[in-house]
Amino acid sequence: MFERVRRDLQRYFTFESRTGTPGLAEKAAIVLKNHALKGVLVYRFGAWIHEKAPPAPVRLPLKLAYRALDEAVTALWGMHIHATAQIDGGLYVPHPYGILIGRARLGRDCNISQGVTIGIRPGGDEAEGLPTIGDRVWIGPGSIVFGGITVADGTAIGPLTVVGRNLPPRCLAVGNPMQILKKDYENTTLIYGTRPVPK
Repeated sequence: MFERVRRDLQRYFTFESRTGTPGLAEKAAIVLKNHALKGVLVYRFGAWIHEKAPPAPVRLPLKLAYRALDEAVTALWGMHIHATAQIDGGLYVPHPYGILIGRARLGRDCNISQGVTIGIRPGGDEAEGLPTIGDRVWIGPGSIVFGGITVADGTAIGPLTVVGRNLPPRCLAVGNPMQILKKDYENTTLIYGTRPVPK
């Protein structure tokens, strides 16, 4: 978990700082003021409890603390990431409002825009499969990704796109009904901006 949190923080510090290489005071300000980062950190805390199952005497207090934090993040900023979601390090959410990530798998260095929903198919269950999203995937505002599908590495999903079938690597998908607008699409600037990629 700590390696994943370290990567999350690196990406927030790169995007949210004035220069891309913040000092200690600016890092502290980003952690304290960025609502989306707080939502990601609350998710990481819940995922750690779920994955590691702490010893019985501390498990209940930790679960209660997580529940209170998750309820606060959901109520204040409209952001909920289910503790059972499997998300690699480097998750970046620029704006927290309207984010719902249920049981799903996400790779490293994914960007999730506001108003995005990711989860199982409506009326479905985990037996039908979870959405699996690869590394360096950008999901635009208002998009929905659902069902037992795979979104391959390096893909970009445009705003207001409904994704209910597999997407190949390095493509740009848009619309409802969804269509692949470009193949061999380079989304590096969408994922990392114009600043150097954090190591």
